Amino acid sequence: MSIFVAVANPKGGVGKSLTTMMLADGLALTFGARILVIDADPQAGVSKALLSIGAEQELKSRQIGLGAILKSFHKGDSIRLAGHRVAAGDLIELRGRQPGLIDIIPSNHELLGTLPEFEHAVRKKRRKDRLDVLLSNALRAELYQIESNYDVVLIDCPAGPGVLGLAGLRLAQHIVMPTSLETNAYSTLTDFLRFILADDLGLASRVRVHPLITQYHATNTTQREMLHHIRQGLYELNAIPRPVPYSTALQNAATHPGAGNFRSAREKYGNALPDLVAVTKAVAERLSANQ
Repeated sequence: MSIFVAVANPKGGVGKSLTTMMLADGLALTFGARILVIDADPQAGVSKALLSIGAEQELKSRQIGLGAILKSFHKGDSIRLAGHRVAAGDLIELRGRQPGLIDIIPSNHELLGTLPEFEHAVRKKRRKDRLDVLLSNALRAELYQIESNYDVVLIDCPAGPGVLGLAGLRLAQHIVMPTSLETNAYSTLTDFLRFILADDLGLASRVRVHPLITQYHATNTTQREMLHHIRQGLYELNAIPRPVPYSTALQNAATHPGAGNFRSAREKYGNALPDLVAVTKAVAERLSANQ
């Protein structure tokens, strides 16, 4: 059975898509895991990082991805999720898809225009039902057909408590919450923790939440002190102890060289490769400990 992990935080710009890319690459490389990434974010950050901008646009023209899935759902047609999977990643080590592999169900900017129309149409038909519940149930039924092919399903959720984000949370057994050590990001994180664990969402009894510090500057004394406090458990956040550092190498790694171009893990991540491995192992240890 697959482990379902949502990467979520209502605040934008905290590194959700970068974290999803790192975990996909890291789990496939380090553990030989079979990964399925679901890009539920209209910004399509992880689709661009794992497929390239050109590939994302080409798949959009072929009606492959979450936008087409939502259109089928809203029409009442079968979603056929399996038909929207594409091989992803630019790592030479995974080119032969052994031992690890990465597939993705991509997103694109078309969703920004499609989503309001989709929500309006579905709510008009199903006034009494929560849209995020309907969507998550439909996706879960489809994922059940293909999950045996994967060890981990990563869901990159959009910022904010919208329909796609809530549907992603409902699918998950674990929520990895990237957050930067800034005052507003920190307060948003604690508010979000209270929200997603509220009984009205029905998540409290079945989901594990794991905050992950991102964009960490070791030279920043305030951030070092905050991380020290978090590791001591002073804020009851139960954060993953290894932070994701802010580095140019990681930002460059998220720029895909283009369809058909491959690079080694060392070429992609440069001097941040040890950080990729360390963060992946810290996340994997947390997930396995809570299974």
